[in-house]
Amino acid sequence: KQCQSCGMPLFAKKTVDCRGLEKDGSKSNKWCQLCYADGAFIEPDCTLNQMRTIVDDALKQNGSARIMRWMAQKQLPRLERWK
Repeated sequence: KQCQSCGMPLFAKKTVDCRGLEKDGSKSNKWCQLCYADGAFIEPDCTLNQMRTIVDDALKQNGSARIMRWMAQKQLPRLERWK
């Protein structure tokens, strides 16, 4: 499972829960904690192009290979938030 906004895995290494929170405090099954909190997007006006930059910068900082960065860029428009 991955965030339907940025594509980040909702569970890192199968043990770390990276899901965002709904208004009632429950965990979201669609959005990560970097994109979603208190039942709303942290950056509600973020565009697809802005998200592309955010994701690419994060992957660069993580040391991800160019192919991984390319794959992340290709999947973004297919995620629920950007349809």
